[in-house]
Amino acid sequence: MTKRILAGTKFITSFIDPTLLANVGAGTVCTLLYFYLAFQSKASGGMSVSEYLIPFWLIAALVFIYWYWLFRHQFEVNVWSIIVWAAIFRAIGIWGAPVLEDDFYRFLLDGCIFAERGTPYGLAPSSLFAENTLSAECSYVLNWVNNPDLPTIYAPVLEYVFLLAYWVSPANVDVLQTISALFDLAIIFMLRKLAPARNLLLYAWSPLVVKEFAFTAHPDIIGVYFLFAAFILRTQGRHYFASALIGLACCTKVFAVLALPFFLFRQPKRVWATTATTILLLYLPFVVQGQTDLGTLGFFAVNWDFNAFIFEILRFYFSDLSARVICAILLLAWLGYYYIGHFQRNQNLEIPRMDWIFGALLLFSPVINAWYLIWLLPFAVIRPSFTVWTASAAVSLSYLIGLHLPDLDLRAYEVARPAWLLEMSCIGTAFLCDLWRRRTKSGKSARQFK
Repeated sequence: MTKRILAGTKFITSFIDPTLLANVGAGTVCTLLYFYLAFQSKASGGMSVSEYLIPFWLIAALVFIYWYWLFRHQFEVNVWSIIVWAAIFRAIGIWGAPVLEDDFYRFLLDGCIFAERGTPYGLAPSSLFAENTLSAECSYVLNWVNNPDLPTIYAPVLEYVFLLAYWVSPANVDVLQTISALFDLAIIFMLRKLAPARNLLLYAWSPLVVKEFAFTAHPDIIGVYFLFAAFILRTQGRHYFASALIGLACCTKVFAVLALPFFLFRQPKRVWATTATTILLLYLPFVVQGQTDLGTLGFFAVNWDFNAFIFEILRFYFSDLSARVICAILLLAWLGYYYIGHFQRNQNLEIPRMDWIFGALLLFSPVINAWYLIWLLPFAVIRPSFTVWTASAAVSLSYLIGLHLPDLDLRAYEVARPAWLLEMSCIGTAFLCDLWRRRTKSGKSARQFK
């Protein structure tokens, strides 16, 4: 009887592609877990950090196992099946509510202030508490905004996005979630032609990406989209369009400035002028009114720290300011080394190792927020590494902070020390695995050459 059942099962499965079965199974399980996150996010009592981390790690583990199975057997999977599931996950995120984050209140408030006062800059939300001039929706958002004594830190492109969201529906986070998810899907569409579908899986199904942008509406995804689109246009030789897009990226998040050398080096003055004009046009309306994001950005650069790595170690031996200066010098040294080496070795227009550049930025940065990893992930689809994708899962441990663990004696944004050690240990171990893999590959190449 058992032999007959096995024979029947084998006969049935012989007509079914195992990659299709795996795709449907993995996609269904991820969908159920994302639905769980969405239901919990909308619960009246809110979501605890454990209720977030358990499904997050289950999804991450399933995606990594699925990818490894495809990679180990050199199976390919239909790219559209990856994209369809990705769209479903993001739709669930939009239906859900922001998870363990309150930054979206600032995004919504900026849209309100921009629409009602003409500029979002130079005005601390706390100065509005005594007034009664905002609409009811905006007044509610004002009550929940964080760091109310500081004007906004967000760059002009994002402020225009927040204004657009306000025009669609004032103080409605669903609009911001939808915008973030659409930019995210646009990145997936660009990546589908640059890497195998199994590598695209790592990004498209990543719980970090779905949580931070579809659920929580962080706007970094917009800057990453402009940056990645600029690199694609650059590879096609369309330098003027690329230089305009890199200008948009720089006016979305300051991180994109690190990519400027790849668009301006050895380029004619007209390309430089295009980038400069784009940046000037975006900042000029706010400069004329007397305020931009740069003041608050400078304040955070000097005073804020969170979930840091090298900076945290250096601060144990040096003062806070000295540690920041040393980290800045080390980062500039690494960037100089990479830029010089890249331009000496490469005369073509291939996409550079921006995962290395942004990875170094985060390594030496005093602040490593979970959503900052998005600046590495699209580039790590083209050239996957254990370090980046391990970091995309391990960074979730940074949510184990005093704000979410009230029973522990921690400051509001202080990461629990065991969580920080585990996070950095996972990333460090993955980095050593990448070094070993590169050394092994180099050794094999050398032996083949001989």
